Amino acid sequence: MKKGILIVVGAVLAFLLIRMFIIVVILLSTPEGEIHKQGLIIGHKGDWSVAIEYFDKVIEMKPHHEKAYTTRAFAKSQLGDHQGAIEDTSIALQKNPFYGRAYAVQGLAEFRAGNRKLGCKDLKQAYDLGFEQAKEYINQYCN
Repeated sequence: MKKGILIVVGAVLAFLLIRMFIIVVILLSTPEGEIHKQGLIIGHKGDWSVAIEYFDKVIEMKPHHEKAYTTRAFAKSQLGDHQGAIEDTSIALQKNPFYGRAYAVQGLAEFRAGNRKLGCKDLKQAYDLGFEQAKEYINQYCN
């Protein structure tokens, strides 16, 4: 009996993992996924203003794309537009209140805008939601 339950549970987990993999592959191969990826590449080369144009295109195509709002927020913060970054992460978090990366980007923007207390609160929320990199930021800015 236990062996049968384990087989069923294993089959369900395998099905879910395969389904998640297919969804990720499909999302990355969509036009908006490609545009988003290009924006990230350009941004990490240091041209954040051009990267924002790419993220804007993704948002035009898919207004519910919380990752595009979050990466655009990061780009805005890199350019010193911390209030714009906070506005974008707020939109991303309305779309997905469990998106830890958005809390981290918002926390960094808040911190850079001079609101240390709120920034640290957002970074802690990011970490609590499983965004492990937030721990580095917490140690750097909040301790």
